[in-house]
Amino acid sequence: MAGKFEIKSGKTGKFRFNLKASNGQVILSSESYNTAAAAKNGAASVAKNAGNAKRFERKKAKDGSSYFVMKAANGEAIGKSEMYKTAKAMENGIASVAKHAPGAAIVSGDAKPAAKKAPAKKAAAKKPAAKKAPAKKAAAKKPAPKKAAAKKAAKPAAKKAPAKKAAAKKPAAKKPAAKKAAKKK
Repeated sequence: MAGKFEIKSGKTGKFRFNLKASNGQVILSSESYNTAAAAKNGAASVAKNAGNAKRFERKKAKDGSSYFVMKAANGEAIGKSEMYKTAKAMENGIASVAKHAPGAAIVSGDAKPAAKKAPAKKAAAKKPAAKKAPAKKAAAKKPAPKKAAAKKAAKPAAKKAPAKKAAAKKPAAKKPAAKKAAKKK
């Protein structure tokens, strides 16, 4: 099963490639290159040298982790592995590079796709912001109908109570007026 080399440009304008296994995991990362063509040549060099066990330099990090550096025929480093907890895991990483690199396709992700991704992220950032504002307005509108419904429910009760009071006041107001009218006669 072959993996693939993905070439991408970074923020500095330099190019790098990652060798990915058939499961998508990065198993080797390159040094930086000034051009995409140079990065492609580096990937081709990894594919050519992956079967040669002498091209893998095994190393230990300060924290005791194991990793390896792959070197070209001229002795220059062309790729570095991730950090492994054990030497055995590192050896499995070397075997994975030897297995996946020789038939790996080189997929270009140079400056043009990177430039397209950046505006897409900006546009995506703008769209949710635009969506959030109406959502807040909608959220403000939803409680308003509930309050209006609560006010409507309260208004009939409020109207009934004043109506009863008004009805009680009207006869009371009429009685004194009727008594006054009766006294005058």
